[in-house]
Amino acid sequence: MLRYFISREFFLTLLGLVLGGVLLYMAIFFWILPAYTRHGDGILVPDVGEIPYAEAVQLLEREGLRPAEKPDSIYVDNLPPGVVIKQYPVPYSRVKPKRTIALTINKFEPPMVQMPEVVDHTLYQAKVRLENWSLGIGRVMQRPDFAKNAVLEVRYKGNPIKPGTKIPRGSKVDLIVGSGKKEGYVEIPDLTYYTFEDAISIISSLQLGLGSVVYNPSGPADQIGKVYDQKPQYQLGDSILMGSSIDLYIYGEEPRSNEGVFKEEVNGDDDP
Repeated sequence: MLRYFISREFFLTLLGLVLGGVLLYMAIFFWILPAYTRHGDGILVPDVGEIPYAEAVQLLEREGLRPAEKPDSIYVDNLPPGVVIKQYPVPYSRVKPKRTIALTINKFEPPMVQMPEVVDHTLYQAKVRLENWSLGIGRVMQRPDFAKNAVLEVRYKGNPIKPGTKIPRGSKVDLIVGSGKKEGYVEIPDLTYYTFEDAISIISSLQLGLGSVVYNPSGPADQIGKVYDQKPQYQLGDSILMGSSIDLYIYGEEPRSNEGVFKEEVNGDDDP
């Protein structure tokens, strides 16, 4: 037996087995498998994203591929209805001819969502709540009201809409918010540090009246003739009815003459 393993016949047999294995390996991986899998005969999957479904089907079939019989569908707000959103295999991957391509398209009708409660909320709060329900803000209009930027009313397509009403996802609603003042009211101006003449001009421009004028002779020298206080006092956002009067407190001596003051003379009834 030992003589056989060291004989020339054994080595020739072993060499034949090795060569046969190599040839079999090469035949399988270089001829048989490529022929079976049609290696090198693959097709690049075209990109059909964001084109209408019917056009995507035609394009895939023209390339020798088969679209899935029933596409999946989801809804995306910023894309047209019916366009392809996703595909598998992904674009530009290589597949066999007649490979089935799965498509996902954008729904033709958006899902319905409920209108949330936003009345009496601030404009910012309303914006956040609407976005949480996949809704948006259209026009923002103001109405005279002390509640500045508070939502007073909500309209959809020009009509008032109540909370809980179902509307298409992605819709925009119009908001009516308070302007910070009621009709016939004006904001109280801040008149401090203005000269008396400028303060009167501002009061007149706002259709307000001048009330009492109180002089303080002990004021700082560089503030003589200027307003240092007023009633009603200025507070950000506070309003006053048009025609109301504002009292002024002025640094300086009270004028002793009417110099610079225009007087209109009026004839009495018994004058000729």
